[in-house]
Amino acid sequence: MQTLMEKPHIQIANMSRWYVVSRALHSVARLGIANFMSHEPLAVEEIARASGTQPLLLERLLDFLCAYQIFRKNNQGYALTELSQVLRDDDEHSMRDVLSMVDDSWWQAFSDMETSIQQGTPAFELQHGTDFFAFLGENPQKQQNFDRGMARISTFDIQAIVNAYDFSSLNTLVDMGGGRGGLAQAISQKYPKLHTTVFDSQAVISQLRPEEYNENVSLQAGNFFAQIPNADAYFFKGVLHDFNDETMFKIVQNCAQQMPRTSRLLIAEQVLPEDDAPHPNKTMDVVMMVLLGGRQRSLSGWQQAVAQAGFVLKNTYPTASLFTLMEFILP
Repeated sequence: MQTLMEKPHIQIANMSRWYVVSRALHSVARLGIANFMSHEPLAVEEIARASGTQPLLLERLLDFLCAYQIFRKNNQGYALTELSQVLRDDDEHSMRDVLSMVDDSWWQAFSDMETSIQQGTPAFELQHGTDFFAFLGENPQKQQNFDRGMARISTFDIQAIVNAYDFSSLNTLVDMGGGRGGLAQAISQKYPKLHTTVFDSQAVISQLRPEEYNENVSLQAGNFFAQIPNADAYFFKGVLHDFNDETMFKIVQNCAQQMPRTSRLLIAEQVLPEDDAPHPNKTMDVVMMVLLGGRQRSLSGWQQAVAQAGFVLKNTYPTASLFTLMEFILP
């Protein structure tokens, strides 16, 4: 016999309010609540005084999040858990910048999801009248928040990716859409004989300081659809999911037409599992759809999409992160 919480209409009603969990989590992150707490319980009045919040309202928010093990409480007050520990600024795995980059412009975009699905235009563009990256370029503070959040995410993924693949046979590698060069820098540190190039738009490269990078790292401005540098390997980390199938094909086709036949195409992405079980990468697929019109793909989806440009999947490398590294070659 079904319990009340197992009844379909109750489950759907509960799912429809999952946004409350997300918004509550983002609120405590932006307010920096965890910075004023420890693993020893503190009275809500003390936390409220330190964070500049209203005790009675804060208490209700903390009570709600205790149900998700984000905080814990006893008769002495509220304390951190392993989950809320990473909401502190001083934690080595702090997620506060990641949560802070998801601002109202993202939430507003999701309100146009229905129209987006009907028309085919990314919901973010429908809501804001311009594409996601152009919008960031017009809003410096949002761009700064986004850059900080993405830099923080990358610190979790990059080392796992570098450790998953043997780059020792390469002399040159181009980090395509390399942003601030975190991946190129990490590879160059582990493989000092390998020369890496951070390849991105002029707007991105112009903000970087060459003196801050290892001697075997260079910076080069350009775009995916024009001339690209010669190299033994071309690495796209979390870049191609930004694009729809047509644009992604043009990017990898341009690589196929210009790269030496002996070179490799390395793609690191949050690959979709083939089953129907919940998974963070499935959530990211919908985020890509709403913000950019891009998509995550399954391993077979990546294999088929990249094969259209002439590549063959040689190998896959799981990493100690949500990313899978795929190695493609030209036959």
